[in-house]
Amino acid sequence: DMYLNQSGVTFSKKVLEDLGYPAYVLCLLDAKAKVFAIRMCKSNEPKGFKFSKPRGEQKGVVTISSKNLLEPLRAATGEDWVPGKRYRVRGFWVADAKTMCFDLNEGVQEDFRPNPTNSDAK
Repeated sequence: DMYLNQSGVTFSKKVLEDLGYPAYVLCLLDAKAKVFAIRMCKSNEPKGFKFSKPRGEQKGVVTISSKNLLEPLRAATGEDWVPGKRYRVRGFWVADAKTMCFDLNEGVQEDFRPNPTNSDAK
């Protein structure tokens, strides 16, 4: 799953596993069709985003906090975006292209989940 949050785009551990924990990814958006895709790329590829640590070192999810990614995705969701909520979109794997795709038309609006790392429980 991918989550559009207030300050970034978060990718679930399943997305990381399917992509093979790539260090860099290329993000592609078809705003008209409302489809977003992500695939691994080399570190020197233009417009690539630093993404994951290797499998054994990556703990949990990955969040990209770049406005260059977040703002176009928010714009593509159009009227569906409500401040104070997050937007969850299930991904589907396209094996031939080694690409994870997200149909923004199928996104679900959710309340933000409380962050357990900010709690006082120890």
